[in-house]
Amino acid sequence: MLAAAVALVSIASPALATTMFGSLSNFDVINDTNEICRGFEIELEGVSPSDIAFTFGSPYIRYGDPQFVSTGTGTIVRYASAFGPGGWAVGTPVPAAPFTTGGHALFYPAYGGDPNYETLGGEHFGLALNGNPTSTIYRWLLGDASGNLNPAGSNAKIPAPIWNVQAPVNPGAPAAVQAIVPPLPIENPEDVFGEAIWVKVFVTESPEPAELEHLLVGDPAMPGESEVEIEWQLLQAGKGDGLDEIDSGLNDLAADSESVTRRYEFYKYIGPYKAEDHEALVEDALLHPEAVGEFLGGQNAAINLIPFAVPEPGSLTLLGIGLAVAAGYRWRQRRAVAV
Repeated sequence: MLAAAVALVSIASPALATTMFGSLSNFDVINDTNEICRGFEIELEGVSPSDIAFTFGSPYIRYGDPQFVSTGTGTIVRYASAFGPGGWAVGTPVPAAPFTTGGHALFYPAYGGDPNYETLGGEHFGLALNGNPTSTIYRWLLGDASGNLNPAGSNAKIPAPIWNVQAPVNPGAPAAVQAIVPPLPIENPEDVFGEAIWVKVFVTESPEPAELEHLLVGDPAMPGESEVEIEWQLLQAGKGDGLDEIDSGLNDLAADSESVTRRYEFYKYIGPYKAEDHEALVEDALLHPEAVGEFLGGQNAAINLIPFAVPEPGSLTLLGIGLAVAAGYRWRQRRAVAV
């Protein structure tokens, strides 16, 4: 499974020249549109098509490889079903029931994915970038009878974490790392608040660089239940008191740490809202577990404090096949129980 996006992220520190770091991420996303989807797109602001080194696609998922569409200020990575006289060739079904994943399961079982991938109702995506997008938005695409694709009514509820690394002025001192998870964007300009979701965050540091084949739930390199950084966090655009983003703070790492790994789990907010402005009224999921809804998706992310090279396309394909076998074995051993 090439279930991770390998990116070279350029991050500037006020006191230093631009420094290169390596980041890894992968995500499963559930189809929550209540309609069969015919594609998916990832909008990257501040990234050009030439900055995209790799995409997770053929032969691992039903949509194959995506197309790149330049927006002038960024790029849309668009996965789409073929369309012909017989209609749409493939589609992501509506889930028959709620289910959870480890963030790395929704692709063909021949390459290590879930045996029920084709009927579960979700997809797995990943990117490798030579650049650092200023924002990332995910959207499901619906298809009409004429072969046109249009975004579903709202964006997919999987925020992408943004990494910030500040290298030390003294080479012997540890670097400082910050991870920020932005809220879902406010889609109606007239709204004061965006859609609320719940987030759980698990974190760990390691004296070794993070590796693709270990960015899997259940692997010793991934943070577990004993390493919860935030038990439950309400995330809503426009919300005050620090609830409008998840900010880990710019914290010094241990002197021997070379990587930081975080696992994010996203769940629907099904609690009450204020009628006049749509502000979420429940902010404590432990006191009000009834306000926590279905699993929306999982994002596994890591950052290495040393640069690494993006492999050549042929090497990426071979690496992906090898990782698919390892991921499939681990997934079958630790498959999540449906909620």
